[in-house]
Amino acid sequence: MSYPRRWGAVVLAGLAVGAATALLQGQLAEPWGSLVNAASPWVTPAFFLGLLWRRVVTGMLAGAVACGLELAGYYGTDLARGYPVSHTEVFFWGICAIIGGPVFGAAGWAWWRGRAWSRGLGAAALPAAYLAEAAVTYGWTLHYWSSVMLFVGAGLVAIVLLGYLRSRSSHVAGWLLATFPVGVVAEVMLVAVTRNGLR
Repeated sequence: MSYPRRWGAVVLAGLAVGAATALLQGQLAEPWGSLVNAASPWVTPAFFLGLLWRRVVTGMLAGAVACGLELAGYYGTDLARGYPVSHTEVFFWGICAIIGGPVFGAAGWAWWRGRAWSRGLGAAALPAAYLAEAAVTYGWTLHYWSSVMLFVGAGLVAIVLLGYLRSRSSHVAGWLLATFPVGVVAEVMLVAVTRNGLR
């Protein structure tokens, strides 16, 4: 894929995911509605866009741009529909995009292009995000058990598929011992902030 096409994919994916999220919120029945009210589905495009690049730094930049454009697509769609936009929300989720986008862009790059040891680590980042969100946000905080099952299922599928395609699933599962606790801490912080009305 040429350089302009790769950046075109980043722009298109970011705007499309953001707009789709805004349009689908409140339209999907549970547990599917949780997919458009959660953080882990938003960082998934950054992960897969990160693997398009030869250098990890470019993968990180692509992840950051994609997550930033998700915000633009989301809030732009809300504005077009006449919904008010909170500057505090935009600032908060913008910070999350600046942090999460590069992290998952690098994880996707490591899974696809990194050395043998880093492939398992990169692959473990994505299932850890889903499993941590299942445990903290939908289990411990909200008690939405159908959403817990959905996100656990997504995490397990990610372990198997990412392990099968590029590294061994056992390596991915092993790296979860490191990535899952980090995901839990991140989710606890998100819950603490969003309980104050930012979500």
